[in-house]
Amino acid sequence: FAVLHSETSEQVAVDMDYHWAMYELHHKVNPKEVIVGWYSAGSNLNTYSALIQNFYSQETAPHQAIHVFLDTGVEPGQPAGVKGYVSSLVGVFPKPENCVFVPVPVELRFRNSERSGVDLLTSTALSSSSTSSQPLSDLTILESSIQNVISMIDRVLTYIRTVLAGETKGDAAIGRYLMDTLGASTDDLEKGAFNGRLQDTLMISYLANLVRAQAEVSSRLALLTAC
Repeated sequence: FAVLHSETSEQVAVDMDYHWAMYELHHKVNPKEVIVGWYSAGSNLNTYSALIQNFYSQETAPHQAIHVFLDTGVEPGQPAGVKGYVSSLVGVFPKPENCVFVPVPVELRFRNSERSGVDLLTSTALSSSSTSSQPLSDLTILESSIQNVISMIDRVLTYIRTVLAGETKGDAAIGRYLMDTLGASTDDLEKGAFNGRLQDTLMISYLANLVRAQAEVSSRLALLTAC
């Protein structure tokens, strides 16, 4: 949740009463969740970031507070993205405003229900106009998802065929990942169970194509009815 704060050229102030009120409300709904850090948006880190980091470090003690920084990419040559930091105090007599932000690895994850919104934001970010139309319809989202699945299956099949033909050197890590994804083991390969799972995968691909065709037909029938 967002926390109200005011920032001037001389100081920064965080509304701690608002912070605690929001946390108590959030904790009633999600009692297992705890504060692990804070987030901000901008183009750079400054002394005020260090002061806020110090406040949240006290909330997360004895663990370090994590700062998730959303880079808006407004600075020339600076791409937009998400970064993560922890802080480390510096100096003989360290002060809260004197710290170094140490980068940490960040992995973006989202629920399946959030995929349509993430895809819409991604497509808008990659477009030349940086604008987007209204949210897509359910049929359009379903068609796009099916096309993505088909595209991923085609890429996997192309990679496997080039490896079997000797055109590409196989990657053991990719092979293990594919075996884990398809649930295949050495015994399965010997007993032919892998072929059965491969047939299931091909059946899913066929059904995905069938659903996409049905969606296109339904969409066109809806247009005819509207006319």
